[in-house]
Amino acid sequence: MRRSSWAALALMLAATWTVAQSPAAPKATPAPGQPAAHAAPQTGETLLEQEESALAGRSYTYDPAGRRDPFRSLLVRPEQRAAGSRPPGIAGISVDEIVLQGIWKTQAGYSAQIRGTDNKSYLLRPGDLLWDGEVIRIGPNEVVFRQNLNDPQSVKPFRDVTKQLNAAIKQ
Repeated sequence: MRRSSWAALALMLAATWTVAQSPAAPKATPAPGQPAAHAAPQTGETLLEQEESALAGRSYTYDPAGRRDPFRSLLVRPEQRAAGSRPPGIAGISVDEIVLQGIWKTQAGYSAQIRGTDNKSYLLRPGDLLWDGEVIRIGPNEVVFRQNLNDPQSVKPFRDVTKQLNAAIKQ
């Protein structure tokens, strides 16, 4: 090592030794007759209080603070929506239930006309959200959907579904 490196190391050690040897600052004690200032409990005290309450039979709560629950399985995905609570309109239609009726060319691009489960006609554009997926792309003869899967063994959590426009309808 160079002399400057040795000098810097010696300086750091001396500063550390000096700080370690200095007396701690005295704690402020309230004067007689004055109420004591309410200080926040320290971390150690808080842990001891929590442990005592757990041993006394009081309930313990876990605060995840944005982290995942370590006791939940990573293989089982939570069911996000109940089977009977679908919203009306496009947001309640599943990719498998869609019947493609036509494709319209507009100045903004292509739009797809579909028939829903309620026997009503809807227009879809790329980016529209469905019950279990979304519209990815609309071409002159087909619509591509990205369907979300609830299969923990699948490599991808989605699959792309292409629905073709029937030649009999196209004319």
